[in-house]
Amino acid sequence: MRPVKSRLSDETSASSRRYPSWVRRFGLALAVCLVIAVQSPAQAQASTSDLVRQLDGLIASFPGGAGIWIGDPTVATPIFTHDPEEHVITASLYKLGVLAEAERRVDTGELRYDDIVTIESDDITVDGSFEDAGTQLTLDEALEAMITISDNGSALALWRILGGENIDATLEKAGVKDFHVAFDESEDNWATPHAIGTFFTLLAKRQLISAAASGRMLERLERQQINDRLPAQLPADTVIAHKTGNLGGLAHDAGIIYTKTGPRVVVAMTWNGLDEDAANFISSIGSLVYSSNLEPAANARYQVTKTALAVDTGSETRVMVPITNIGGRAWTPAGAGAIGLIWELRNGQGTVVGSSAKSQTLPALQPSQTQNVGIAIAVPAQPGTYAVTIGLTDASGIPLASAGAATATFSLRAHLPYLITAEIGVPHTLHKGEASLAVVSYGALAGTTDRVLSIGWRLIDPRNNRTVQQGSSPVGTFKLSAPGTFFVPFVAPNAIGTYRLSYELRDGAVSVSEPVNATVEIAGPRTYPDEGLPAPSSDLGAAPSQSPRFEFPTITIPKPSFDIPFLRGKFPAQTAQP
Repeated sequence: MRPVKSRLSDETSASSRRYPSWVRRFGLALAVCLVIAVQSPAQAQASTSDLVRQLDGLIASFPGGAGIWIGDPTVATPIFTHDPEEHVITASLYKLGVLAEAERRVDTGELRYDDIVTIESDDITVDGSFEDAGTQLTLDEALEAMITISDNGSALALWRILGGENIDATLEKAGVKDFHVAFDESEDNWATPHAIGTFFTLLAKRQLISAAASGRMLERLERQQINDRLPAQLPADTVIAHKTGNLGGLAHDAGIIYTKTGPRVVVAMTWNGLDEDAANFISSIGSLVYSSNLEPAANARYQVTKTALAVDTGSETRVMVPITNIGGRAWTPAGAGAIGLIWELRNGQGTVVGSSAKSQTLPALQPSQTQNVGIAIAVPAQPGTYAVTIGLTDASGIPLASAGAATATFSLRAHLPYLITAEIGVPHTLHKGEASLAVVSYGALAGTTDRVLSIGWRLIDPRNNRTVQQGSSPVGTFKLSAPGTFFVPFVAPNAIGTYRLSYELRDGAVSVSEPVNATVEIAGPRTYPDEGLPAPSSDLGAAPSQSPRFEFPTITIPKPSFDIPFLRGKFPAQTAQP
């Protein structure tokens, strides 16, 4: 145990004043393999291997002893360790165990934040006590003083109330082993760097005691005012939840640094060194970890299609995606090395309308290996184009995108089972209350009865985005098993000016195409001859009057290739129907 010293309470360093001057704070099997889409992590200022090399050099130059544990909460194995199983006197790090037991009892209702804690004379230490004997604090105030300014008086009062045996039992049950809080004053508080690392890993994953308790503990630890070690060389706005410890010959700091590529758990416990040397050593560790863009638990390359995939509404579509392990670690089919996949479905407005119920375990893959993975996606009942984003998770189901793992996105175009394509062309210029020519083209599949279609529309004022008029216009009955085109009159709304027209093809009250939004100019009634042009002469060769201009927005659900066996032969050449 480093170093050997029998004392329950610890002393904060001389610089640890109450307010330090240095404080800062499918049904269809679709092979998807056309375009590789990978969201690459940002360029690393220092890679994982660089970090390991730099840490080795830093430890070699430190004149005292050090136990180091550095990890990514999303990764089962630590990024770096040095003497991680050494039993070290914890100094004020024992207060982490007191905090956990207090929060456990708050969770169960045994304690409340407004309960009174009285500081006795036996709780006062020579240094590091900021309250007088007889002072009464609420539990919340006592916990705040114990953590943020490392007050020994409130810590010892809480230890006396909670009991070392109970604290140890709570830590053991939570999965934190080799962390001992003294049962009485004859014992030492000690822990291994590994144990402190486990404590903060569980906390970062919000799995220590409970999600609610973890959240409360993190918020309190983020308010730490003793910041001469891990945070000392970090940017001023860096969020770090941590706890320090000092005792003759000992200087520690441990916590979670929230870097640009995700949280990092950093534990630095030192002994047999000068306080100033230890503070510089620990702050250098924090800086190195913060500036390193570390490799996530797993990373992948996905081969996804650039073209939207046609799928039936209300179906479960199975999409085949080749996935390559581009990380440095092998994926296992189970256990800590297992990697999962999740998906999220968004509509045209960017709203999430579906997601995977749980992560799908990916097959075992060595680095650089590729395997086709089938992803079952629930397609909404509403026709439209949906964006599917896929990404990786760790063995616990935690998404890895925030840690730098790549994601990929492809599109699904959902249509009713009997309709493959649907296009509507409406002129840019309309005339109030008068009919203009609209063109409706469709492609259909066999298997049901003929359908009666209409155009449903809304006229929207672009100044306030409000619907000023709405209605429908009949199209006709389309025949199944063949594509076709309707040329139909579309009667303009009774308005004049520039508007946004939103329209779609409907089968009764059900939309069978995506909504199209187009800017239209609605003019007054036509003058005759049409549009104010000179009246045509009796000469048959006279120029015809100006024809309306049509726009065909890109809303086609791509017609499946004839190479797909289940649709072969079902698409005769398109013919126009009057």
